[in-house]
Amino acid sequence: MHTSFHRGLVLESERSLVTESLKEQAVSLRQQGLTYPQISEHLNGALSVDWLKRNLKGVAKGEAEDKCLSDLIILATRPEGVSVYEANGVIMNHNKDKKLSKDQLRYIRNKAKAKDGRSLFRPDWVSTTAPNDSFQSFCAYVLHMQDEIDNLVRWYCDSYPDTSPSSVKYELLEYLKPESKVHGRLDKAEKMVEALEQRLTPA
Repeated sequence: MHTSFHRGLVLESERSLVTESLKEQAVSLRQQGLTYPQISEHLNGALSVDWLKRNLKGVAKGEAEDKCLSDLIILATRPEGVSVYEANGVIMNHNKDKKLSKDQLRYIRNKAKAKDGRSLFRPDWVSTTAPNDSFQSFCAYVLHMQDEIDNLVRWYCDSYPDTSPSSVKYELLEYLKPESKVHGRLDKAEKMVEALEQRLTPA
């Protein structure tokens, strides 16, 4: 009796904390094909797996998802497969009213693979006319780039022995990222350097 009463209080408390916005997000994610644990994780644990099982069991995945998967599979089963970029475009075109995360896009691509094992999703840097040759060349370029960066780090640290090689390498790699705002990062570093120079220069 006590256990049943306590469980009732917990369920009531949980219901009171669930907002309409959370419910709508959970329903939308379920319709996209996510599992209950994935939905709970996506919502940072705001809704438990048990709650989702109780409240979303009647939510259908819908025809839109099936059409999306069918279109993906048609492209992905071609001899050249489909690029991840193109596949994501297809997925987003079928979900114009939703803002899908990278994990959700990957999940839908994986669903297409599970539905048809011939599905192939490739990065755009792989050549469709000479895939193995392009891969071998890419690997060689990666090794060459690593060697060049290590050389730069060594030359820099030889010139400035009080600097950290790992920190120098990290900073160099940060500037290689496409999203890196080089000018803003350098401007911030320049201001810090000017302040440091003033502190270390005898009055």
